[in-house]
Amino acid sequence: MTIRDVLVFVPVYRLEPETVASVLALEWDGPLTWHFQRDNPLTEADHEDERVRGVLNHLHQYQRGRRVFLAGPYDAMLVIESDIIAPPDTLRRLAALDADVAYGAYIFRRSQTINLYEHYGDGARNPGEPLTYRPGAWQAALRAGKVRVAGAGLGCVLIKRHVLEAIDFRTLSAEMSPRVHCDSWFTADVYSAGFSQWADTRVICGHKDVDGTVLWPDGTVLWRS
Repeated sequence: MTIRDVLVFVPVYRLEPETVASVLALEWDGPLTWHFQRDNPLTEADHEDERVRGVLNHLHQYQRGRRVFLAGPYDAMLVIESDIIAPPDTLRRLAALDADVAYGAYIFRRSQTINLYEHYGDGARNPGEPLTYRPGAWQAALRAGKVRVAGAGLGCVLIKRHVLEAIDFRTLSAEMSPRVHCDSWFTADVYSAGFSQWADTRVICGHKDVDGTVLWPDGTVLWRS
């Protein structure tokens, strides 16, 4: 399926000005719609645990964003989370992969690992671990430029329509899964369904931390600026 009409979805929790600037600077020749959505309904009265509230608000945001997308004419949804800084050519490069789900690269703030999971090959029973876990794997992916992956983070991802028609965002109940965001379950569902997942490691994104520093994936090390 050729991607032309794209919805850029920004689920807003902590909206950074660098994110806004990067989203509005995206290069694309076709129709482009920006959807900045701030809807985090759960409060302390619903759950005392801030982490649980965050997980469930995160899920709510993605489920609502999916409904907006499916109600429109869009071919694909580009997700840029509200603390991610994406390069201008993000959409062009991810669309060129022609994957069902296409990822840019960034660093998870808490674990300091890359968001891209290593694909262990056809027939592997489960998604792999971050490419930064196995020595040399991330550097090899950088040299390759385009690499097959098994997920995972939703901070910078282009998802084709037929994937979102087939798969909703989900998590388990707060009691069973209070600290696992919906990106983990989305990765598992997409992987199990056999959809193609690729990353362009030239789509290098910044991830702004709460203290104002920005995490970047850099050739051999992970660093802050």
